[in-house]
Amino acid sequence: MLQEDHQNTNMNKIISIINKAIKKCPQYEQSQNYLLESRKIVLFNEGLREQILKCQDEISLIQKEMTQPSKKLRRKANEISKNYRCSNCEKKYGSEASLNLHCKIKHAFSETDSKTQIDHSFQI
Repeated sequence: MLQEDHQNTNMNKIISIINKAIKKCPQYEQSQNYLLESRKIVLFNEGLREQILKCQDEISLIQKEMTQPSKKLRRKANEISKNYRCSNCEKKYGSEASLNLHCKIKHAFSETDSKTQIDHSFQI
């Protein structure tokens, strides 16, 4: 008997929940094409999603520009072809100015004494 009462109360609760949900649903109109309306909503949401993604990309680019100072990107050492060789110590440099600076610092020669020798074995 107690078990039947318990089942009846559970059933009544379920029925009342369903009735409340039905009352909240809008009335079905036969003149309305719900399939067409739902497709319009889906297409509109897809368009909005694309706009949101585009805005997020723009925001991330702006944030990168704000956080990173705009400085010149430098080449890595292994990307520079070193065609200028020091006649005293056989070190190679990527520019004549770098070689001249090396000669001034390391070998204490004047710039006219440290004429450069270009390594003709260019790396291609």
